[in-house]
Amino acid sequence: MKMDILREFRQLETERLILRELKPTDAEAIFHYLSDPEVTQYLDTQPHQTVEQTRRLVNFLASLFEKGEGFRWGIVKKTGNSSQGTDVVIGTCGYHAWAKFHLRAEIGYELAREYWGQGIMSEAIKTILAFGFDEMGLNRVEAMVLVGNVASARFLEKLGFQQEWVLREYELLQRAFKDLMLFSLLKKDYWASQR
Repeated sequence: MKMDILREFRQLETERLILRELKPTDAEAIFHYLSDPEVTQYLDTQPHQTVEQTRRLVNFLASLFEKGEGFRWGIVKKTGNSSQGTDVVIGTCGYHAWAKFHLRAEIGYELAREYWGQGIMSEAIKTILAFGFDEMGLNRVEAMVLVGNVASARFLEKLGFQQEWVLREYELLQRAFKDLMLFSLLKKDYWASQR
């Protein structure tokens, strides 16, 4: 891990996106899609009922960096050929459960439904994977996917993740015990795929 990684939150850019630090003012934009039952169907939350509920989540996600436990970027689309975005968050992605000694972390992500199928999340995750392996010094990136979330499982496999096993009744989500699929991507496999 590079020594200054936790001094200042790193904004990342792709061809079409700006990945930036979350702000309290992002709560309304994030509420827009987290109140959508189709978006939250496979997340660890019910559809949000109030902006205040979303504001608490935004504060928690922002605190990951402040506590040195991870990073969560707000995904913003650039406008035209400009590197300036509209500054409206259309999704988030990032790392949590960062085990620094073991050089591993877990990723999470979600995107507003109107942006599905446009390659936006793929572009964002590829960027944060490079950041994780290079800047954070990770050796292993994990992802947990609810059994039945076929789209997310395929998405991870296209990025080079391998399914390791199913964790039976691993989490209590939306008032029921749910099975989760554990996926992983190792640094050596990631860099081999980049050649």
